[in-house]
Amino acid sequence: MRKKHILTLMLTLVSMAANAIDEYQFHSGTAVLKGRILNKPTDEWNIVSVRACDLFTNKEQMHTIPVNEDGTFEGSIALPHSQSVLALDIADVFLAVGDTVEVTKDAAQDDYEGVTLGGHGMSADINRLWPEVRKHYFGNRRLFINGLAKEDVPKWKSDMVKLMDVIIADMEADRLPLPSSTNAYIKEVMGASLLGELLSVIMENYRHNMTEGGFYKFNVAEFGDYYDFLSERERWLLDNPAMLLVTKDPSFLINYVGVYIMIDISMMRNKLLLGIQAGDTPDDHAYKWEMVLPRDFDARQHRRMLAMRQDTLLTVADYYRQASQVITSRYGLKNVGFMQQMVLCQNVFSEDRTGEDSNPEHLAANFAAIIPLITHPVVAYHALDRYRQYVKEHELKIEEQKPLTKADTIFQRIIEPYRGNALYIDFWDMSCAPCRRSMLDDRERVEQLKDLPVRFLYICDEKTSPRDYAGKWLNENQIKGEHIYVKHEEWLLLCEKFQFNAIPFNLTADQDGNIVTHDVISKFINGLMKSAE
Repeated sequence: MRKKHILTLMLTLVSMAANAIDEYQFHSGTAVLKGRILNKPTDEWNIVSVRACDLFTNKEQMHTIPVNEDGTFEGSIALPHSQSVLALDIADVFLAVGDTVEVTKDAAQDDYEGVTLGGHGMSADINRLWPEVRKHYFGNRRLFINGLAKEDVPKWKSDMVKLMDVIIADMEADRLPLPSSTNAYIKEVMGASLLGELLSVIMENYRHNMTEGGFYKFNVAEFGDYYDFLSERERWLLDNPAMLLVTKDPSFLINYVGVYIMIDISMMRNKLLLGIQAGDTPDDHAYKWEMVLPRDFDARQHRRMLAMRQDTLLTVADYYRQASQVITSRYGLKNVGFMQQMVLCQNVFSEDRTGEDSNPEHLAANFAAIIPLITHPVVAYHALDRYRQYVKEHELKIEEQKPLTKADTIFQRIIEPYRGNALYIDFWDMSCAPCRRSMLDDRERVEQLKDLPVRFLYICDEKTSPRDYAGKWLNENQIKGEHIYVKHEEWLLLCEKFQFNAIPFNLTADQDGNIVTHDVISKFINGLMKSAE
């Protein structure tokens, strides 16, 4: 009898382990999104646009699925890992690799309304269960309160942390409000989604209600006090890989952790940059911008740079190690946890480091710098995989010839009237305050270059920035340049072509319409201005 009980217990434990989130459930694959647009207008809803995100590089991945005349659609979504994706104008949808999710959207209702989610597999269960689980703990309220007075913040934060503790206690006691048949994977996703939403609003609250003087002007000295709840809940908040699987905006959660908690890592370049001077050599730039010793080491130059930095010249490895120690000490953490390793990985592979003008040697040095700090198998697997992809794409110069798409045709139609000019191309929207600020700041430059073969193209979605509404603001603020309005579906196709969703998003193109780096256009303009002199 005793042996039978032991065998039964072992089988139960094996079954539970098989359902829990493990390393392989963070690997890449495909999921299918299918469904129907009800009451589809003849000339609208011809595509469904889906935004995913590689959370290890913080790079968005845009996909479009054609919609048939009867409103049906079906497409495979390549995922870097299981995650919540955004079907634009429809809903946040959780997609686990290998699953099929069915979506019904009533086009007669407003965006993000009139939506039903179904399908099969764990994705269907998560999409079905999440609204009720959230309602159980949060009701129908929006947790974040904008404009909360500073003196009220401690009480508000205390209430949010108490709510965290209720959820953690329910997770530990296995009493989340879920059916008894729910497996461990779904339980972890539900718990992480609840805690992730709370952590996000606490971080966002600090930015909106506790800071003065702008987005990046935080009082880092106060971080330890404001985030005093982290150390006791490290296992659930910062050392929990299930945070990649939260049911809404996982990319925002990890970005917030990077900017609001791990700021010493994410703001590294801003903290250590030295000004570039006109007479600097390329090796000077290597020291000033990357803090990595150049291949041809010059001891005399190194001593000179040390003097410029007042003996604080660091390699990237030095800095990451010191920053990690500062973060661990500031919040009383026990180790470099999962979230900190995610921020390290994103900082190395973010788009500004792997763009067209990236330097493979610099990226290799940055990648080597984080290796000693990457101990979690999930982060290690993806970091190595992303570096392998980078080497293939950038060092080996593998180029794939692709046929022209509808988005290519749209873009060529936009820029063709301006061929022969260097182009600054700005995707913007009236709802985007940074977009409008950038356009206001550009007015002087637009005026300065008006007599040169240079054009500023401002492109917006006429659905969200109607001509009358946007045009009124443009005229009142004397925003010159070429103002181009595209249809909503054309905007979505351009988002997929250039793989962006967040705005402002900028491109530069040469006189032949080829996309080039900003540096190429700057050199071209500088040459024109010198010739004019």
